[in-house]
Order: sequence, then structure tokens, then C-alpha cells
Amino acid sequence: MVTCLLSSADRTLAARLEGADAANGVAFATAAQQTSPDAAFERIAGGTAIFAGIGSPMTHAMGIGMSGPVAAAEMERLELFFRDRGSASLIDLCPMADPSVIAFVQSRPYRVIEFNNVLARRIEKDEVFAPVPDVRLISEDEAPVWARVVSEGFAEYMPVTEEMVSMMMTPCKTCQCWLAGEAPGQAGAAMIVQNGVAVFSGDATVAPARRKGWQSALIRERLAAAQRHGCDLAAASVLPGSGSHRNYERAGFQLIYMRVNLMREF
Repeated sequence: MVTCLLSSADRTLAARLEGADAANGVAFATAAQQTSPDAAFERIAGGTAIFAGIGSPMTHAMGIGMSGPVAAAEMERLELFFRDRGSASLIDLCPMADPSVIAFVQSRPYRVIEFNNVLARRIEKDEVFAPVPDVRLISEDEAPVWARVVSEGFAEYMPVTEEMVSMMMTPCKTCQCWLAGEAPGQAGAAMIVQNGVAVFSGDATVAPARRKGWQSALIRERLAAAQRHGCDLAAASVLPGSGSHRNYERAGFQLIYMRVNLMREF
């Protein structure tokens, strides 16, 4: 267990975490362009606006207002990025963003659609991570299997369609991906390294295999991998009060801030 706690009042830390998540989104959009020419991203408002298709969980703006005041005209340009692509304006807003961003969204018809807790933990160079049985890093040709397992793990939130499975294969082009359990797999997860931060994502377990410790095993395996990559931080975004939230806390992660997901429909 990590004993050196992080500060939830550290704006530099928040900016680093937001930047890592935004870089992950850029990598996703870049990879998605190989099969979806409409995928795009734009550096704007101190962060990054990402479009990976209407309905994609990666379509949003990240890191907005983390480097200082943002003019209203710049925020309007951000809205135009989404509107030109037929999408609602979607902003994942860090509570430590500059007040100018908060003032802008208050003056427009944005509504809250979700909250996410951003968790992080230090990775010490001398930590020892025991090998995790039945967890394996996938090969390139296992990407379709990984995508289907993860899609089925999210089935209560999004219906499993061939289009969704195809979209879920995109992270395998930019991230390291793992499967857990007997073949073909009962759970999956991913990790990408951005500027010394290991961003954990894609955690999903199929319904019959839940409460068997697979997510915790995948967290431990990714922590070991992040340490090998020289990362000093690991981060994840989870739904407040969820099983994922509890599993990450048990692995030494702590709440840094709550991110507010906002939407303006045109």
C-alpha cells in the first residue's frame, strides 16, 4: 500500500492528470482516423477537443482551462468544433479549471450528464508487485477478442453491437491491453503511458465473472507494467461509489477531484 499521499489541492497535479487524459484522447482519435476519417482533435481553450464519432465515449473536450483564463471567443470556437460535426458540445470539466471556463458554461444552456472521480496513486521504484496468475497481455491478433469481452462488460450501459465492438478495437492500437480469466477472457483492461502517467482505462468484467477479483488483478498487473515503463503516477477515472471505485481504493489509489461531464445540445 502506498503511504505517501497526494494532495487534492495540487493544481499542478490536476493539470498533469488532465493533460495525460487529453493526450490519451488524442492518441485514440489519431488511431480512429485509420477507419473513421471524421475522427479529429483540436488544441483549444488550454486543452483538447476530441471527436471520435457521435456517441463515442471519447468524444469530449479535456483539460479545458487548466493553463489559465480562456476568452469567451475561444470557448465559442470549442463549441463550433463539435457543432460542425453534428455533435453536442461535451466538456469534461476539472473543478480546478480557470473560473473563466466555469463562467462561460454557466452563461450557456449546459447540463450535467455525469460525474467521474479522478483517482491517482504514486508508483514507487522499490515497490514489489507479485505476479498475477491468469492475466495476460494480449497480442495484436487478439484485439477483436479483447474488444468483445470489454463490450460485453459494458453491456448494461451500451448495447453490444458489431459497430461498438469495432470501435472498442481502437484502444488496442494505442494502448497495452490485458485479458483476465480463462480463454477467451472474463475481464479486460487497458493502459497508456503519457508523460510519466499511466492512464488506466477500459476496465470491464462480463456479468457472470464479477466479484471474483479480476479487476483487482488487472489493476495490480498494470501497476507492475507502469513501474517497468518508469511511471511515477497511475490514474483512472471511475463512477463515484462504484465497484471500480472501491477496487482502485483498495489498490492504493485516492480521490484527487471529481470531474463534471457537461453537455450543450444544439
